[in-house]
Amino acid sequence: MKTDIFPLNFFKSIITPKRVFTGRKQLNWFQMVIVLLFLNGLMMIPLSVNMAKMDSYPVEETYPNAFAMLDESVVEFLDGAEFSEGTLSLSEPFIEEYDAGIVGGNVSTAQKEQALEAPNTLLFQENELIIKDGENPVTSVTYTKDFSIEEVSSVEELKSELSRQWFIQNKSFIVGSLLVSLFILLLVSIVLITLGSSLFVYLSKKGQLSTIRTYKESVNLVVNTLGLPTIIAMILGFIQFDIITMIMTQTFGFVILLLVVFTKTRFSDDVVNQMNTNKK
Repeated sequence: MKTDIFPLNFFKSIITPKRVFTGRKQLNWFQMVIVLLFLNGLMMIPLSVNMAKMDSYPVEETYPNAFAMLDESVVEFLDGAEFSEGTLSLSEPFIEEYDAGIVGGNVSTAQKEQALEAPNTLLFQENELIIKDGENPVTSVTYTKDFSIEEVSSVEELKSELSRQWFIQNKSFIVGSLLVSLFILLLVSIVLITLGSSLFVYLSKKGQLSTIRTYKESVNLVVNTLGLPTIIAMILGFIQFDIITMIMTQTFGFVILLLVVFTKTRFSDDVVNQMNTNKK
């Protein structure tokens, strides 16, 4: 069976240091771009799986001014609140004015319109939480059936539950935005590593032993070197997810493997041929 076609030729070229070097002429520019996108995709897999498990997001980072108004007095106003069939019931309506804005609960339509004129607003209405933060658009968060406010006894618990409610309604957008941002960040990182390292490898052609003659060969060599460390980083991400650990594993693994490739081959086909001759 033929095994020297793309992408099988790439996977063959990442197995050993010698193959990393000897496989430096097998990929064209388009194929190398595809491989870099593939390697970046491998890094994204454990990241995507981990984000799919998210059930909350610190909403105060999105609405810092509005959520800064939550204090113990608001928790006291919500004490004794009951939630059933999607409806929040308070012992009595309340409205509190702060320097930064207004916080209220189960207010009338007129009070609601007045409150929304303030710079920042938080309104606990019967069926939804209304948030206004500065110039940001007014946001309405519909309570889910598992909205748990009866047991809230502190400001942090209240923020946590409201963050959970907001995240449930906005999960697709939040997770999608985070994944796109991280995909771009990781892609820029791997491209910079590839292009920068390839330049140093290319400059090694000035040495007496090196048989690397083109920048394309250098890029192909670096792409091959990135393969195994990226796969290891992905596996570690499944075992114990930590994006920083994954990036460090990929980066330091690449550096170590590149040094091993240089030690073994001196970037020279003559050295590789001599190794093959000695084995016979």
